[in-house]
Amino acid sequence: MRLASFLPAILLVAAAIPLVATAKGTPPLTPSLDFAETTPGIPSPPALVDQARYMTNSETATFPGTVAAFRAFMDANPITDFVVATDAIPAIENIVYLSGTWPEVGAVRRVDLAGGHSAHERVIANTPDRFAYQIWNITAPSGRVIDHIMGEFQYGQSGGDTTVIWNYNIKPNLFLARPAIRRFLLNDFAPFMQAGLTGVVAAYQR
Repeated sequence: MRLASFLPAILLVAAAIPLVATAKGTPPLTPSLDFAETTPGIPSPPALVDQARYMTNSETATFPGTVAAFRAFMDANPITDFVVATDAIPAIENIVYLSGTWPEVGAVRRVDLAGGHSAHERVIANTPDRFAYQIWNITAPSGRVIDHIMGEFQYGQSGGDTTVIWNYNIKPNLFLARPAIRRFLLNDFAPFMQAGLTGVVAAYQR
């Protein structure tokens, strides 16, 4: 089985929420949170790592308007409203909130995917110009080669324009999986991400 045939089951999870993380070349935010270790039924998340240890794809969109207005729109209209599941990227079937209040920092939820697989997500940052989360405990076959995923949206404003950057960061747990993950990020998930951004920006500008 190609990695691309089961990896998207995890990658779609990131599209379910507003994202954002650190700039490239800097260590990711490490939240002072112990909820996952102390809440029954929630597995402990792996430690976040330096940015250089992630495999990353980034997509960008720029449009007229303010960051605050666009963030409010995305809160009401998540990017999953604008992406389409494919043979490679399955649909989200259910979301179960387990701890905290989403999307506050520290909140945890489980995302159930088509095919009977699931993953856990926790919010690690939520500020006016960024939203970041971690995905772990992946039950799909790709969980054997992925330690965790960190998704993020970064928002910036210049004059009257807003730029949104969608970064998707995968931490492999097997070095040999890196070429397959890289091919999937570039060939499959990159167009999926860009289509989602294009859709949400178009809807915002209507």
